[in-house]
Amino acid sequence: MKSFFKAVLATIVGILFLWILLFITFLSIGIASLTPSHTPVKSNSVLVLDLNGIINERSIDNPFENVYGNTSPKTIGLNTILNLIKKAATDNNIKGISLQANYILTNYASIEEIRNALLDFRKTGKFVYSYSETMAQNVYYLATAADSIFIHPQGNIEFKGLVAEVLFFNKLLKKLDVDAQIIRHGEFKNAVEPFILDKMSNANREQMQSYVNSTWNNICNAIHSERGIEIETINRIADSLLFLYNPPLALSEKFIDVIAYRDEYDAFLKHKLQVEASRDYNRISIKDYKKTILKDNTAPHKIAVIYANGNIIDDEGNYENIGFNIANEIKKAREEKSIKAIVLRINSGGGSALMSDIIWREVFLTNKEKPIVVSMSDYAASGGYYIACAANYIVAQPSTLTGSIGVFGIIPNVEKFLSNKIGITTDHVKTNLNSDAISITHAMNNYEKLVMQKNVENVYNTFVNHVSEGRDLSFSEVDAIAQGRIWTGSDAYKIGLVDTLGGLDLAIQIAADKAKMKNYSIIEQPLMKDFFELLTTSLFETSTSNKIKFLKFNNLYPYYEYWETIHALKGIQTRLPFILTIK
Repeated sequence: MKSFFKAVLATIVGILFLWILLFITFLSIGIASLTPSHTPVKSNSVLVLDLNGIINERSIDNPFENVYGNTSPKTIGLNTILNLIKKAATDNNIKGISLQANYILTNYASIEEIRNALLDFRKTGKFVYSYSETMAQNVYYLATAADSIFIHPQGNIEFKGLVAEVLFFNKLLKKLDVDAQIIRHGEFKNAVEPFILDKMSNANREQMQSYVNSTWNNICNAIHSERGIEIETINRIADSLLFLYNPPLALSEKFIDVIAYRDEYDAFLKHKLQVEASRDYNRISIKDYKKTILKDNTAPHKIAVIYANGNIIDDEGNYENIGFNIANEIKKAREEKSIKAIVLRINSGGGSALMSDIIWREVFLTNKEKPIVVSMSDYAASGGYYIACAANYIVAQPSTLTGSIGVFGIIPNVEKFLSNKIGITTDHVKTNLNSDAISITHAMNNYEKLVMQKNVENVYNTFVNHVSEGRDLSFSEVDAIAQGRIWTGSDAYKIGLVDTLGGLDLAIQIAADKAKMKNYSIIEQPLMKDFFELLTTSLFETSTSNKIKFLKFNNLYPYYEYWETIHALKGIQTRLPFILTIK
């Protein structure tokens, strides 16, 4: 028995020792990965922009992304990409950029921002070349910013125009005997349509068609500007699907410049850099070049860039959701004397009307004390526009989805589902006439609907008043372009919902000009995860979260995300109503 306990004790000690050893190993890896590199960039180098993967608003440094069996798709921050391109433009050791991508998981507004950065980079006289084995449509659009486009001989180009696809759940809800009780304001507020219809209403179809047409026109005009291809030809090719598995045709139509294998592309770069054919050329990756950037916070005056990303929720908020964290960050930046201006970077389809108003108030108060400029990313719609409208100035990309000034509420009635599908019934007693009001276990009566409708109208009127005051428009002028209708950034500019078209850099420059600053440093808020948070999340990531990331990488994540969004609906909503897939 004594030997048995010794064996058990030895086993426990061995397991503990192994865990300590593993912890020290991963700690060393983490510290090493977070230690800035002091190795200088070699002269005559090419910055390799490998953008395959997911592009988020901000980079999250994960020291374990290449260890511990982590098979998650590569995630790159848009802020990192833009900063690296800007740095490379003034780096004498960087002679050009090699853009390499087959599939990029992001929306067209983000693609537009990277594309414009590459065009600005080329103005320095340095080169940009693009190479792909195969090209998704958004990749091709990005590649048109390059001096020349190379593609593999057996590759293909997806070029077919845009389609906006909306999911509808009405038949599912009927099968489940669930009644989605809808209260809304806004002719175009189609957030509720997926729950009550099987296809788009005429109003919704009108706005969706307008949105994809505006976005596609921007894309076609940009391709025409850089490639010299007539708009009629662009649409003819898109209609025909002729580029699928047909690089020679793409070459003859001047959509691409060279058909080449990867080694031939490398040989071309060697020649461009005047490197001997027998030697390799110097190249540096995004990951390595990022280590050479040292943030300079020594300037006494600062601009705070506050990232508001995700659904707007009645909670604290995090990197994927907007809550009290953003309201608090705006308040802190307003009160911090060294911060002379704020840029609020918004990528949100909205959410809670209450939280939207809480954040709007902080923007409104800040506007009275110091410049606050909004930079719109892929989305700044509904609640996303609500929190933007009180800013001094609003900047959007042409393809930004914005507007959607409308309000709705959904109260599901699951009484029949409980009874007919799973055999559960409910009963109750109450102290007052409406103690059981607004319950999911029975239908609303007419009085409850009236109360909810008044609440929705209240929020809508408040929303429109905020926009009216912030944009210097009358109530009737805002109401005419509101009603829940979505707009592209281009169209929003024409009707006065945004002030100019451009990206984050332009917003920062405008903020600096309004604060009358020439010398300043940038600080990004909220702060990203520290190393020890990454340690716990990376080492003990569940199989479920891995599956979610897999779905995200394979274009299935939006459906999962939308289902999660439905579960999170609470109270009156100012949110984009649909899962909109643009492809």
